[in-house]
Amino acid sequence: MKKFQAIILLILLSGNAYADECGQCKKIIISGNSEYPPLTWQDKRNPDKITGFAIELLEIACKDIGITVEGKYVGLWARAQDNVKNGTVDMLGGAYITEERKTYMDYIIPPFVMDPTVVFVKKGDEFKFEKWEDLIGLKGGTPIGNSYGELFDKFEKEKLTVERVPKLDQAFDKLLAGRNRYVVYGLYPGLAEAEVTGQRDKINYLLNSIISEGLYFTISKKSPCNCEKVKEHLTKKVKEFSDQKLPEQLMEKYLEIWKEQSTQ
Repeated sequence: MKKFQAIILLILLSGNAYADECGQCKKIIISGNSEYPPLTWQDKRNPDKITGFAIELLEIACKDIGITVEGKYVGLWARAQDNVKNGTVDMLGGAYITEERKTYMDYIIPPFVMDPTVVFVKKGDEFKFEKWEDLIGLKGGTPIGNSYGELFDKFEKEKLTVERVPKLDQAFDKLLAGRNRYVVYGLYPGLAEAEVTGQRDKINYLLNSIISEGLYFTISKKSPCNCEKVKEHLTKKVKEFSDQKLPEQLMEKYLEIWKEQSTQ
């Protein structure tokens, strides 16, 4: 009995050590792209919440250090990034690395999942795509606030004509109406969106990806939970999750949840 009590005390003290070093950090508010299922999306049953497999991964990672996790909807992706920038949100669940973002948040390395970005097209209107230069001269679309890696972002700005719209469904609508020739977006959330909006049989994607980037947990430089012990712990857990293939397992689970919510 005494041995059991000693173990419990050790666990409690360990959790308190994390809290003490992080200025009494006991709760992490995490947000993300509200239109990026199954990674993150606005919970249709609880509209003030963000749900998805990235949120559950963080909950699992923080459980054994006594920190609770709240997935919070704060608006579209650009707004979520602004909230991390000003410190009203502690973390993002799923962001690419850019130099600009590194000025206001730290990245938990390695990435917790890889995310191929592809070129979506109207079915029957496919074109040859082997390199980024094949997009020059064609009008494209993508949602506001999305980055596709430093190199492609620079290439897009200098060489391409890409219309930024508030939401992915608007980009797909313009694609199907012939107002854009292509849409750049993540493969998995793009297919999920097309599936639930009844556009899956009208939209295709080109086989060569724009880029396959890692998606990372990030933590605001202004967050009271931004300390070495928490970051080291999350780094360790992300590596464990990768070895266990946990992100892939949870991805399937949350894809089903997304489909259920979208058909209700």
